Formats: sequence, structure tokens, C-alpha cells
Amino acid sequence: MQQAGEYPHPLVRKTVVFATMISGYVGVRLQSQDRVNPAISGQGDLAFVTMENASTGTNYTVLQMQQTNDRISGPRTNVGSAVVLVSGGQQTFTIQPIQSYLEVRCTSGGPVNLRMQIDAQRKWDRMAFDKTDPFGAPQLFQAKEVPGPL
Repeated sequence: MQQAGEYPHPLVRKTVVFATMISGYVGVRLQSQDRVNPAISGQGDLAFVTMENASTGTNYTVLQMQQTNDRISGPRTNVGSAVVLVSGGQQTFTIQPIQSYLEVRCTSGGPVNLRMQIDAQRKWDRMAFDKTDPFGAPQLFQAKEVPGPL
């Protein structure tokens, strides 16, 4: 669905994500709102990704983008190679996702704050994690008891 003020397909759409990445867990999950467009050069949609470690200090992280068609238990395949980011570091690369869900997994290092932008023809929307999601970091769910009325 096209939003007001948004360019129609096939112009580039930007997706901006801020997330906390914890080693061993997926910190970002995106769902594609469009199908793969193979009409351009006989390929799927290329996406231009910029990742930045927005943390200060000596934190580093190794991030891997992966894709799947079943976000709950489906097999994941890597998209591109792993990205190593030092504190304040930035890296830009191109990927070619062909499945419905795109995830960013922290394979080591962290915790760090990730700032990421995806420029693609496909529209990517951020998805939330559930407490029972085996891929989401339990450290990010902080259950607090709310006092009842007096």
C-alpha cells in the first residue's frame, strides 16, 4: 500500500531501524510488503544497506543478515556476509533478499545500539517480538508489576 507522499513503485523506499543488538539473538525483524520484482536486469530486488554501531566505548559487534519465509520456525539463510562494526563504525553493502522476512542477528560482541537504513524498491516494515519468541533476546523484556487501584 502506498503511503501519502511516498513515491510509487519502482522508486527507492527507505527503511530506518534503531535496535539494541545482543549476542546470540535476532534484534531486528522486517517483513516485506511487496513481492520480489525480477523485472529489473533479470534479478530480484537489490537493497542498499547501511549499518552503524551507535554505541560509545569499546563495544564491537558482528552482525549477520538472514532471510526466511516462516518467521516462527522456518530455516534461515544468510544474506550477504557478516558485518563487523566497532564502536562508532559504519559499513555499507548491497544484498539481494528474495524471501518475505529479513532479520539481523548478532553473532558475537555487544550489546550495542544499531542504526540501520535499507534503500530498496521493496517496502520493509519492522515487526515486534513476542516474549515467547525463541529468536528475541529475553533481556529486552522487562516485566514490571503494576500496582492496582487504591
